[in-house]
Amino acid sequence: MWPHWLTEALRGRVSLSRAFWLYGVGVSVAYSVVGLFIDIANRFALVVYLVVGTALGVLQTIILWRCARNSPSRFLGRLVRTVMIAGLIMIALMLYVLYRNSDLLLSPDNLLKVQ
Repeated sequence: MWPHWLTEALRGRVSLSRAFWLYGVGVSVAYSVVGLFIDIANRFALVVYLVVGTALGVLQTIILWRCARNSPSRFLGRLVRTVMIAGLIMIALMLYVLYRNSDLLLSPDNLLKVQ
């Protein structure tokens, strides 16, 4: 059902360097390039873009976490896992801030109208 190259990465069977550069950096750059063409005024397109980005972020986290043990350096493996934990903590903090201050989600045009 899933492509072999994705299932191998999700099972942690690829090297950490490949996981980082291809699935981490490469996918993030491609996603960002797509984002340049998203019309943020189109709410549906923006929501789809953000949902896809969230799904990619979850996949990247799983892949990097599982592939961290494949690093020849124990330090790099631990560093990657530490960064993954810090990232999850930051996501939780950002969600809390946005929940407590939902006006931060307003676009600059709407902020001018509110004031």
